[in-house]
Amino acid sequence: MKREEGNNFNVITRSPCPPEAGGTTKQSQRLPVMFEIVESFRLDDTRTINRFRKDNIDLLKRLFIQIVRLGKEMGMVSVGTIAIDGTKLKANASYRKTKKVADLDEEITIIDKQIESILKECEETDNREDELMGEDKSIYEVTDELKDKQKLKERLQKAKEKVLLSKSKEINLTDEEATTMLHKGYRPEPSYNGQIAVEGNGLIVAATLTNNPADYEALKLVEETEENVGERPSEVVADSGFSSYENLQYLEDKRIEGYIPDQKMENIRKGTYKHPEFHKSRFKYNEADDSYTCPMGKILTYKGLMKREGFPDIRIYRCTNCPECSRKTECTKAEYRTISLDPREYLMQKMRARLDTKEGKIKYGKRKYMVEPVFGDMKYNRNMRVLLLRGKLKARGEFLIMCIAHNLKKIAKYLTGMDNCPQLQPIHA
Repeated sequence: MKREEGNNFNVITRSPCPPEAGGTTKQSQRLPVMFEIVESFRLDDTRTINRFRKDNIDLLKRLFIQIVRLGKEMGMVSVGTIAIDGTKLKANASYRKTKKVADLDEEITIIDKQIESILKECEETDNREDELMGEDKSIYEVTDELKDKQKLKERLQKAKEKVLLSKSKEINLTDEEATTMLHKGYRPEPSYNGQIAVEGNGLIVAATLTNNPADYEALKLVEETEENVGERPSEVVADSGFSSYENLQYLEDKRIEGYIPDQKMENIRKGTYKHPEFHKSRFKYNEADDSYTCPMGKILTYKGLMKREGFPDIRIYRCTNCPECSRKTECTKAEYRTISLDPREYLMQKMRARLDTKEGKIKYGKRKYMVEPVFGDMKYNRNMRVLLLRGKLKARGEFLIMCIAHNLKKIAKYLTGMDNCPQLQPIHA
């Protein structure tokens, strides 16, 4: 057994499984590999674990990558198809500490009054002491209470400045980088969004954590998968939270086949979209005169472009015969039905057509047994629903520890089921 030593932790880089590892059975030859990995950390108590987490945040990513490559070296990683998903993890902070600018202003006003009251009381005390002891002989000193109030005011003012400078409308005073996200039962909590890419055997091949509740940018995990494993996946499966023109364009450019429904398609599939027959995907495009025909046979003509900074212009089409239509109220609440067309709309249409096939439905169904069980195991079997470390960097390190633990468990299970122990080569991150 060879280790890389340094930075207060050791990484297993080779596992020749020598006969002297213990016993003659196959299992007794394999299990010491995992025991050595765990033993190499030499975690004596909770303080040691806590110090390790805090002091080695930047090294945890390297360790995660090494373990992924260890899995590939063993032959258990297959990245032909990867499934991507995200989950909300509660931050180590209370929602009661989440404040808007108006809340901060109100608290600052209250503190100002408290400071004024303390100063007035101090002045009265000082005057009484002057009368008793004479001027310049007062023993009065600034109280700890006053110092605490002044520090709190300064902290609230800095928090207010951060909110005003950011796109967010609020800030949590306990963990300023956590973002309010809705959990089960629409319960708001300061949280982070943990995102992973999982290959066919259940190994996490890419992982990250953000404070953005939306998953739109998470297909960057595809790039991370390629970097970690050295292979580009040929197929990506994800839920509607990852559907965006940018992500679909990325997959198109990289020639990766995606199976990602858009939100409206998902609502139609679930039966929660009212009057799906009037969704704009049911409107027929007429190339000859650049118009659309609605399901009731009425024409929507081109009206112009809507300019957008940083994004492609949108083409606008509108029908002028809506008032006389018998199904107008089912189609639109406006006076006239309007549809907008992003020039990248064809990407959504291709994705819908792909998912509508029998093969597409089967491949999209892989999510249920590839990536969803991973978060289920983490959150419900291992009770990893709440992060303990504060701040995005430390929270990301803690999430990586969760992913590392999952992968070690998978590798251990893989080893106990093998006929021959693998001869592994040194791995370098």
